[in-house]
Amino acid sequence: MEGALMRVLHTNFLRGWGGQSNRILMECRGLAERGWEVLLSVPRDSELAKRARAAGLAVDERVGYESLIRSVAHGDVKRFRTLLREFRPDIVHLHGGRDSWIAALALMGYRPRPIVVRTKHNVFPIANHPANRWMYGRFFDHIVCISSAIVAQCAEKRYIAPSRLVLIPSACEVGIFEHAREARPARREEFGFQPNEVVVVMSGRLRPEKGHDLLLAAMPRILEAAPHTRFLLLGSGSLKGELEAQLERQQLTPYVRVVGFRTDVAECLAAADIAVQPSRSEGLGTAVLEASAAGLPVVATRVGGIPDIVVHAETGFLVEPDNPQELADAVLRLVRDPELRVSLGSAGRARVAKLFSVEALVEKTDAFYRKILAQSVNRSIG
Repeated sequence: MEGALMRVLHTNFLRGWGGQSNRILMECRGLAERGWEVLLSVPRDSELAKRARAAGLAVDERVGYESLIRSVAHGDVKRFRTLLREFRPDIVHLHGGRDSWIAALALMGYRPRPIVVRTKHNVFPIANHPANRWMYGRFFDHIVCISSAIVAQCAEKRYIAPSRLVLIPSACEVGIFEHAREARPARREEFGFQPNEVVVVMSGRLRPEKGHDLLLAAMPRILEAAPHTRFLLLGSGSLKGELEAQLERQQLTPYVRVVGFRTDVAECLAAADIAVQPSRSEGLGTAVLEASAAGLPVVATRVGGIPDIVVHAETGFLVEPDNPQELADAVLRLVRDPELRVSLGSAGRARVAKLFSVEALVEKTDAFYRKILAQSVNRSIG
């Protein structure tokens, strides 16, 4: 492939914004800067489409990925096949279930067949039915895992050859969070935090697996021992109304700011002193990466890829899932010890800068692409 124009088509069916979309954007932007011809196939008016265009990336919104129901999917399959003919990618890089199935149907009988890569962004179990066994066992040529926990999960499946798995952790733009520290006074004033108050932040979509209910259960214990603690919740989602009602029932509303989706996450994190992530399930934990990049000590559950980021007692504390008391005790330890907060937060920032930089993500992805393309050429020659 030396000297040839290399094309990669990335797909993503999600409309909202989160760790998966953010990783795709960083990956595509970095690859384009390295000379790859990158095209993003995403639903119309998705947040990723808007941000990708703003970054100067090529975006195609013809395939809606609305549904897998045959009457709807049939049109998407035809549109995807047209996209393949027009763009002629060397690699098709898939990121979700819905776009993977559309691509699989579109690629049936399509020649020349591009290399098919799937990134598994979460630790949700792979359903054990024939279609999934075919998809993961034969259709995907390679599977990128964003954490060691996902590698282990995939390796347990007898139909997935270990040689087809590659670990490429997600990344964080550390510089953005370093510069955002200057916004701390303004953001604390915006949210109504007093100088003597210790602010605990939780960032992420308001969904059951993120564990907001566990933080709410831990709040009374924290406030009883340290009444100068305040809480900042960043993110939107289906549980927002239920969450606010629960805060009202528990008479916690005066201590908590629920600010919804923000584009200035780095500045919002600068207003905080401690980050928590009591997730029940996590592929890697973009919110944990960002909190560490912001120099915050992190209290998080020992699930999924979080232990890849948080080193217990060095960059934060790991607690067992579904244990509000242990969560509260770990938070209180940090609330009471400002020096420990600074020490763990600084170590966390250094760890993210070293192991989870955007440069590392792009370098590993670029090297991976070149390797699999070379292998493909060698096989065709042989």
